[in-house]
Amino acid sequence: MNKFKLISLAVLVAIGGCSTTSDKNAGLSNITIFSINDFHGNLQSDQPVPYLASKADAANPGKTLTVPAGGYAYLAAKLKERRAAVPSSILVGSGDLMGASPMGSALLKDEPVIEALNQLDLTVTAVGNHEFDSGTADLMRKIKGECASSGCAYADFHGARYAYLGANVYEQGSSTPWLTPYVIRQVGDVKVGFIGAVTADVPNLVAGDAIKRLRFDDEAASINRYVPELQKQGVNAIVALIHEGASYKGAETDPSYRCEGLQGPMIDITKKLDKAISLVVSGHSHQGYTCKIDGRLVVQGRSYGAFLTESTLTIDRNTNTVVNAVAVNHLIDQQQIKADAAAQLLVDKVTTQTAALRQRPVVTIDKALSRSSEAGRFDSALGNIIADAQLHYAQHHGGADISLMNAGGIRSDLPSGSQKTPINVTFGDLYAVQPFGNNIVRMTLTGAQLLQVLQQQWAGGRPADEPKKLFVSHGLSYVWNPAAAIEQRIGDVKIKGKALDLTQQYKVVVNNFLADGGDGFSVLKQGTDRQLIGRDLDAFESYIRERGERITDVQLDRVQRR
Repeated sequence: MNKFKLISLAVLVAIGGCSTTSDKNAGLSNITIFSINDFHGNLQSDQPVPYLASKADAANPGKTLTVPAGGYAYLAAKLKERRAAVPSSILVGSGDLMGASPMGSALLKDEPVIEALNQLDLTVTAVGNHEFDSGTADLMRKIKGECASSGCAYADFHGARYAYLGANVYEQGSSTPWLTPYVIRQVGDVKVGFIGAVTADVPNLVAGDAIKRLRFDDEAASINRYVPELQKQGVNAIVALIHEGASYKGAETDPSYRCEGLQGPMIDITKKLDKAISLVVSGHSHQGYTCKIDGRLVVQGRSYGAFLTESTLTIDRNTNTVVNAVAVNHLIDQQQIKADAAAQLLVDKVTTQTAALRQRPVVTIDKALSRSSEAGRFDSALGNIIADAQLHYAQHHGGADISLMNAGGIRSDLPSGSQKTPINVTFGDLYAVQPFGNNIVRMTLTGAQLLQVLQQQWAGGRPADEPKKLFVSHGLSYVWNPAAAIEQRIGDVKIKGKALDLTQQYKVVVNNFLADGGDGFSVLKQGTDRQLIGRDLDAFESYIRERGERITDVQLDRVQRR
């Protein structure tokens, strides 16, 4: 998901009519709710920029140009500008503000990210799935501002001054939420209730050991449970912060920001929410929209701090109803915004503290390696290389037959962004590709189980052309037929040139996220003779160093479409 994306500047601006000027005599108040989502610790703008955003080229009507977008210091400057333009405002989040972060933030355990969000005066956020990446104990440590056993990584770390919400997050066997379910905040002359929830799909997105104590209930039902409680406390409006989202079919190539065509879990969740909830701040899907769904405003501002969402609610204080809601997504255009000086100090400190390791040279290559597949294909250059790297590492640590790599675990191209050749790849570039610190697990599967794993790329009734993709190492090949039923979709499976034997046992290598059934590959949990054999990033780096410039010579014919 961390690929450079071309984004249209023409986001949907006014939804639901014109806003009403505050009129205390009439009992009307306007408040502004700024929101961010899926920031993922993207503090530094000197690293590959997550987005190149497209906007109209004033000098050439009808054409567009691309600009770097995002970066904490630029986001801070835009937020300061917009705060000064409105009378009453609050900043909120909808999860994944840290986790799966660039190397600069991740090396410092995301502690400077929390301090950056404190500096932005973030008030409250829903928890996201990536906040759980390092486990529940580490998340709670960060919230409280405690140091790890090895000490704090960032000297100015004091913990979150903002609230983390999780109305649907429970300890197993408990009826009390593990995190605070809601908060009430004063915004101007009105009281606003904020209820937070994370996608119920967390068990498929986070390694099992990290969340084994927890369960994740239905998002809408959990949020609705607290609406009457907030109403009894006299709130004037209720806002839901949900780390779940909607997507456009073909959004990678269609940056039109239309409301039509949105699909995904957020649509159904929104329709199930109590009608007293007037605004839904969403996330998770890294999309940009400000849309009315079932009559209520639902927003999301892409990701990585490249957009700031500004929602304006007009509230009738006499009836505690929202009579109007409008929103806009502001592009954080680095060419049009001067970086905030105070925020830049934090960025510079993080940059200096991590520079030596980030800039360590690894290899020189003649072309970038993409994590994306060509239309209608499964293979990708980077996905295949990572699968090969894991297999190569395992073969030097006890042996293995094949390796599988989940597409969602590859967070960036190598390197991210366009560069002139030759390309000097650094350790920071590798870290951007695989930032999770996963372990490599070797397990034994029967041929029948391996076939089931491949079939699970379409688990849950996913469309034939939208699988939850697995990249496979050399030595494994198969043919798939999109017109066939899932149980017949995979055929002609070969391992080391021989037909798959359903009764034979094979040594299979995956990361620990997949080994725990992540991304819905539950059959992998049945693997036996499990062994941890090393870290994924170590395997990646050693394989690239060994192959050198030959690393770009990778075959893309392991999975064929019939």
